[in-house]
Amino acid sequence: MTIRSYAPILKNLAKQLVSIFLLYAVCRFLFYFINRVYFSDITGSDLMSLFFYGLRFDTFSIAALNALYILMSLLPFKFYYNKGYQKTLSIIFIVFNSTGLLLNFIDFAFFPYIQKRMTYDVVNIAFGGQSDILKLIPHFLKEFWYLVILYILFLFILVKVHYKIKKQDKPVEVKLSYKIALSYFMVFLVMVASTVVGLRGGLQRIPIVLLDAAIYTSPKYIPILINTPFSVIKSADLTDIKQLRFFDDNTLKSYYDPIHKPDTGKFTNYNVCVIALESFSKEFTGISNRKSYTPFLDSLMRQSVTFTNGIANAKTSINGIPSIMASIPCFLENHYLNSIYSNNMIQTLPNLLKTKGYYSVFYHGGTNGTMNFDSFAKLAGYDEYYGRTEYNDEKEYDGQWGIWDEPFLKKTVQEMSKLKTPFVTSIFTLSSHNPYKIPKKYEGKFDKGKMEIHQCIGYTDYALKQFFAEAQKQPWFNNTLFVLSPDHTSVSNDPFYADMIGQYSIPIIFYKKGITPKMETKTVQQIDILPTVLNYLKYDKAYYSFGADMFSDKKQPSIFYNSPSFYCVDDSLFYVLSNYAFKEVYNYRADSLLQYNAVGSHPGKELLNFCKAFIQTYNRDVITNKTFYSKDK
Repeated sequence: MTIRSYAPILKNLAKQLVSIFLLYAVCRFLFYFINRVYFSDITGSDLMSLFFYGLRFDTFSIAALNALYILMSLLPFKFYYNKGYQKTLSIIFIVFNSTGLLLNFIDFAFFPYIQKRMTYDVVNIAFGGQSDILKLIPHFLKEFWYLVILYILFLFILVKVHYKIKKQDKPVEVKLSYKIALSYFMVFLVMVASTVVGLRGGLQRIPIVLLDAAIYTSPKYIPILINTPFSVIKSADLTDIKQLRFFDDNTLKSYYDPIHKPDTGKFTNYNVCVIALESFSKEFTGISNRKSYTPFLDSLMRQSVTFTNGIANAKTSINGIPSIMASIPCFLENHYLNSIYSNNMIQTLPNLLKTKGYYSVFYHGGTNGTMNFDSFAKLAGYDEYYGRTEYNDEKEYDGQWGIWDEPFLKKTVQEMSKLKTPFVTSIFTLSSHNPYKIPKKYEGKFDKGKMEIHQCIGYTDYALKQFFAEAQKQPWFNNTLFVLSPDHTSVSNDPFYADMIGQYSIPIIFYKKGITPKMETKTVQQIDILPTVLNYLKYDKAYYSFGADMFSDKKQPSIFYNSPSFYCVDDSLFYVLSNYAFKEVYNYRADSLLQYNAVGSHPGKELLNFCKAFIQTYNRDVITNKTFYSKDK
């Protein structure tokens, strides 16, 4: 009995896929060349690196679009060379790959309008009846006639090369044996596994996502690095946000403007250290009017400017970190860092202070790749990311998330002392996270309280104490502004801290040697951290931020989103915004359990206008990739 030889089949498949890789490389060059005015400062070496690292994203797209073709080509049976089967293979190959090329070509012309690669939301806009884009197609075809001709040329090359390679695939018969059958089966498994690896974007723990592009280059070059099929496919299961228009542009700006003007004072180059504390709810601290599990943090708050009425902008770490570090709240159904907008240009403490000569590092003891924080660090402009891999001592691994807080924070002090000043660092703790374990040597040392997390909070508080004890010995300590904020709150069995406002209640702390201590009760939020730090330093450039300076007399209500409603906290009142109208209002200081809806007594028309303007601005600027300040904006 004979069977078709695998050798010519595999050779044909390899040549077909290589030809597609070459076409994607040409597309990347054309994308750059046609839009080179937007990348005028790129160097030749940077461009070469984008072509090299872009292979990872090309591999995903080519594997995704050719998975069916690959699978059907791996069948070494006699029907493989049947005319009908071969015709079907050619149709699948040409249709899927011509579609991928078409998406790239569309972006050659579309990129200047949105300053990023097209995402799946554009498909919804075009074909979902939300716009008149389809009516503009004749206009675009006329304006970009040369791209139409170029695309037809690409299709001609695609088809011509496909059939030329195919002609070389001549059937070869081999005698069937157990050895041949086993070897063919192993080759089949290897090829299928390789395709799966391509679809995952590699062998890493988490499949490749849009944000991973930030690992390889700065945000402004990401459109060259990736390809449009990757951007569209990866965003297909993500939720876009809708354009809103409550106000015209002038009225909108009168209610809310995210552009912060330059400070007129003299810039002071204090070091900045922002510490995000995993799950450190206000409930666990001494300002909660409950039992405290944070003796060190309580003592630090008494030496600091402490905002006791802080509001978290999120309930997850993956949304809390961008709120703290980049003043970006999440008003999406998906996490911002996993959204179709994750590669947007943003202004952060690291990239803003870089213009003042600051060096920046993001320290997180978690396993590298956890929640894409290493990718976010790149996107946010940090010069370095220091995680479990960089710590490089598995003896301190907690078996779940990463390195225990105490040794990691001690090592962080050592690493910070190696940095040239001025620096801006971000530290994110992790031990106070489910499954709520602490090192065995500390069993029994910390109060276990009534919830599993309590002793973990005590352990991290102790680790924080060791961090500051070591930091005080360093020459940079007295010239450093420390900012401490929980990333989000934890679960609670307390009636107040388990309700909607209690679940977002956090302390926000500013400490510097010699600062005048104060317990401040005004309502603030995580996104206020960035403008507060910059104003404290008297930052003399304009910048974009959704937050407000906590130290100023001006008050900005705190807003967070928990689908399907927005929530607003203003002084003593808590508003529930549903369908862009206040449906519930509570005086949470007098009615902490939110039992008495006083919406009739507090219509809050001006506040409602502010909230709607805030949300409209957020949606507009996130959709159009304008969450940054530019003189040309």
